[in-house]
Amino acid sequence: MVTVPWAQLQHHEKQYASLVPTLLLRLRPLARVVDGSGGDRGKDVFEYDEDNQLIIYELKSFTGRLTASRRRQVESSLRTAAQHQPDAWDLIAPVHLTDREWAWFDDLRNEYPFVRNMHGVHWLNEQLARHEDLVRSVLYATDTYLLDRIAEVRAEEAVMLRGVPDLVARQRTLLRRADEVSPHYRLSVSADEEGNTQVAITPKDLRSARVAPVVVTGNIAFSGDDPDSSSEQRRYEQAILYGEDLELQGRYLHGFRIDAPPELGISGPLPLHALQLEAQREPLEPALGAQLSVMGSLGKPVQSIPLFFRERTWGTGGTILRGADLTGLLSLRVQVNRTDSTWGIELATSGTREYPTPSAALPVLRLLAAARSGAVLCLTIGPRAEACTFQATVAEDWMDDSFRIWLDLCEDLRFIQDSTNVHFPIPGEITAGDAAGVHQAARLLRGEAISIGTGPLALEVQPTAAEVLERFSKGAQRLVRARDLTLALGTWAIDIGTCVEYCTISGASNLAEARRDIEAGRRTKLLLDLPDGEKVLRQLLEHTPDAWLPPTLAARRPAAPVRPTR
Repeated sequence: MVTVPWAQLQHHEKQYASLVPTLLLRLRPLARVVDGSGGDRGKDVFEYDEDNQLIIYELKSFTGRLTASRRRQVESSLRTAAQHQPDAWDLIAPVHLTDREWAWFDDLRNEYPFVRNMHGVHWLNEQLARHEDLVRSVLYATDTYLLDRIAEVRAEEAVMLRGVPDLVARQRTLLRRADEVSPHYRLSVSADEEGNTQVAITPKDLRSARVAPVVVTGNIAFSGDDPDSSSEQRRYEQAILYGEDLELQGRYLHGFRIDAPPELGISGPLPLHALQLEAQREPLEPALGAQLSVMGSLGKPVQSIPLFFRERTWGTGGTILRGADLTGLLSLRVQVNRTDSTWGIELATSGTREYPTPSAALPVLRLLAAARSGAVLCLTIGPRAEACTFQATVAEDWMDDSFRIWLDLCEDLRFIQDSTNVHFPIPGEITAGDAAGVHQAARLLRGEAISIGTGPLALEVQPTAAEVLERFSKGAQRLVRARDLTLALGTWAIDIGTCVEYCTISGASNLAEARRDIEAGRRTKLLLDLPDGEKVLRQLLEHTPDAWLPPTLAARRPAAPVRPTR
């Protein structure tokens, strides 16, 4: 079977631009190839099919990952192709998409309805396996094809005639030879998202770094006159002091070189486009327990939640602890300076889509609500006998109106769930209308009567119910109607119960017109007016005053349940 060296072809555009279009011409006889030397205007290969529909094929020679730069190239080509108003658009590239890359391609489909298929490396290999002559004629000269393959077998044993078993054997051989390069360091090879080769050099034992060190030297220089440079200098000093990840751009790096054991073959000047510093992270197993409290004026907690720190990093003069509360809603970063014993704490609400139940979330939300400007935060880390305590004053009031709405929403949701015995996580997407519905349902369950309007009311009357008109022609009347109320929230539907809506009606404003409709055998709407100051009230059946209930509804009324307190 002839194989296609896709990774090499991405550096030989002419060969790729010959092979894949030739394949498409064989698969799609009506297709035409555009000479891209003068710009293809978004149409590498196109065809008008049997139904006279325009289909555009966009060809990219990418291998490896679809990086942000490559995605931008595709999006630019797609925007150009859209000017031709195609009926379908296919992307062809020798890549194997990840879930994240498929999500990006699905977004393109949503934005451009004509986007149809993504044909990757598996599709290309499958098609070319049926047309091996194309591969040989385009990529390999007849007199050199076998000679090249024989040379590869002799030199590197890289032709894997048995597939996976040969790959495993070849990998073992390479790993064994790599391990023989140095008695002090282990070498491992990988590729980044763009297909660049990366070699990791790690000590084989604790002595290696002392006996045969790999030393990188150079100067990191910042300019005090440049605000950006001053900001980078502060970030660099923080990273060294506490142990944080940091990337420095090449303009701050000067005269770098590497000195390593000669067998590694890497000693010499080291030009750097960027320098990535990664903190040495220490997992805390078991997790380190802590308690975060907002203290009251008497020195006692007014709100408190348990925390767990699961990771620690060290620097030259301090440490950083990272943790979260039990729900994952709140993440913490505690920075401790070992030199002067000062500390700082950063709180952040997580962007998780997996929300807890309201009952689990409320302690966290209540603590955040209490942590207002001037409040004292107290963090106690470790078992009581060995506890380490830090205190700090909240400098700024960070809680805005949207947070108050969120807190009130969770209070109401917790009350509704405890009242109905239907428990579920907080939905990830809640609109302002959802929040208003939740608040109204909670008020009803607490026994409140809610105003839902001041009239006029429209009452539909059937031709067979003429007596309704007579009833409202006799002056003030009571209107009572009942319906079952369900609170819809996300994928959940919560039965709130039977609600009664009641009010006093002063009269009907269109009585004469309604009578004519009824006499003609037509359905009509009767417009009912309320006295000044009167409101239509809604209340759960079990809380509705007896005076408003007709016998049929009074017979249905359950005993008022004992509701949880807020």
